[in-house]
Amino acid sequence: MLATVGGVNVTLGIVLLLIATHTSRQYSGVGTRSFVACIVGLGVWTAAGGVNDIISVYELGASNGDGMSSAVESTPSIIAFGLQGPRIAEWVLQTVVPVLYALFILAYTTQTDRRERLLLFVLVPFGLLYTGGTMSSTLVSLILDNLPAGFSEMLLPLLQFAISISFFVTGSIVLLSLGQLWRTLHRYQHVSTRLTLGLAVIVPPVWFAERFFIALAETPLARAAIPVPFVILSTCTAWLAVTRFGLFEEIPAALAVARQDIVAEMPDAAITVTDGHSILDWNAAATDLFEREFNTVVGQNLATILPDTFDIKRLLAGGQTTCRLPGSDRVLEASSSRITDSDDRTLGHTLIFRDITDSRQNARRAEVLSRVLRHNIRNRADVATAHLRQLTDSPTPDTADKIATTVEEELSALRDLGGTAREIESVLQADKRTGNRSVEELIRHAIEEVQHAEVVNDGHECAGGVSSVPVVIDTPPAETRANGEILIPVIRELVSNAVEHGGSAPEPHVSVRVKETSDTEGVDQWWIDVADSGAGISNHEVEVFEDAEEQPLQHGKGLGLWLVWWGVDRLGGEVSFDIDRGTTVTVELPGSLLSYE
Repeated sequence: MLATVGGVNVTLGIVLLLIATHTSRQYSGVGTRSFVACIVGLGVWTAAGGVNDIISVYELGASNGDGMSSAVESTPSIIAFGLQGPRIAEWVLQTVVPVLYALFILAYTTQTDRRERLLLFVLVPFGLLYTGGTMSSTLVSLILDNLPAGFSEMLLPLLQFAISISFFVTGSIVLLSLGQLWRTLHRYQHVSTRLTLGLAVIVPPVWFAERFFIALAETPLARAAIPVPFVILSTCTAWLAVTRFGLFEEIPAALAVARQDIVAEMPDAAITVTDGHSILDWNAAATDLFEREFNTVVGQNLATILPDTFDIKRLLAGGQTTCRLPGSDRVLEASSSRITDSDDRTLGHTLIFRDITDSRQNARRAEVLSRVLRHNIRNRADVATAHLRQLTDSPTPDTADKIATTVEEELSALRDLGGTAREIESVLQADKRTGNRSVEELIRHAIEEVQHAEVVNDGHECAGGVSSVPVVIDTPPAETRANGEILIPVIRELVSNAVEHGGSAPEPHVSVRVKETSDTEGVDQWWIDVADSGAGISNHEVEVFEDAEEQPLQHGKGLGLWLVWWGVDRLGGEVSFDIDRGTTVTVELPGSLLSYE
């Protein structure tokens, strides 16, 4: 009868190996290799147990004094040890199969990162201790007579300790795997309950039967028969999981990894904190935003990276708030969501920080453009309409010509206004840096686009006639990485404004001078001063730009100086005005944009 049970176990082991072969041929992807390895291990474990049962039949026959007794007794020790191979394989796989099962569960339900793999392989040596212990015990029993006196008594307690440790570790691995399956079923609603329960009975019942239930058996036949129904359950479940339950069609790891990747790659900063506000994790966007590496803030309180004025309690209560980063003009919009357990108890919070600096600036710019355009279009349209109405009064030819000229000028101004609006759009979309280009070349290019402006050497008169305004350039032999698509329109608008408003002085002139401060490491800051000798920009215009935004009922005369303001801001600089004697507009730019040839 014992041989029959052994034959059943061998057959079940072969069936499990066939299931593993079918799976490896039909499927690939997440969890396939670890599942196949687990089923192969379970199959070999079962078959080895069956072979061991068959061998036990002969051992029992020898002990009962039948005809096989003399054959068994005359078997050399090395051959006797070889006959223990199936038993040793069975003992080894009692440790290895749970590890393979745990690897499969981790790979199938979540992303198996290096930390999880490291934990498993740290546990493997305990399994090897158990394996070595069982092999050594067998070896000791076979060659006990050849060992030094007292050696076996000293060795066996150590081996028993190793076996106990391995038993504890292997059991922990099995229980953790079951816990992970339960967590997956509870967390992801799309995961099939029958599939999850099926995966839970592939290895754990067999392991528990081999390690616990066998101890209740009193005869070799009972010990051999107890695991059989559990192995049959595992075999049927493995086959159904692969062929009927869609094991490799609904993979929880896809959602788990997707969630992790979405958080890791999302453009907004994401921070996970405990209910006590300690930082647990954050993504790459948070590293860039707060300019702190994760390993320098993990475990610290959330308040250490946020300004004192930030209302953390309001945020964690589910509200939405904004704040400005310390020492920066960047504005953040923050929101939070609770992390809860199955009983809706708060475990922590996930915080999302979105940098809304650019969106706020864009909204402000759009508002300014809209207000200035409406203001200028309405005024110029009113002027043109009023002049056109005069044509109904039968004006003289001279008056009609003046009306036509005025209307043409107003329409031309509207056309120029539209062109400036398009250029502002181009400036705001242009890259900040390009290849090196001569600063003097850029300035000359900008001045050439200004009507009635002519570049002259310092102290010389214009050669272009009375209507030309001389422009003096004073710049060092330097190059700039600032994008010409931004810098040229900025300089052109400043020179154009200086020529237009500073050209009424007895001897009008305009100057464009470049200055810089530097140290041993390079240029620190540099300035472009555009000065004129006339009345220049009015106090009203300066007030508008010093406020850096248009207020209701407070408008600049046009878009040109807004182009200057936004273009310089795009380059990371600032604009200032000096209107005491004439007008000097200073553009301050970062030193990183200037270098010497």
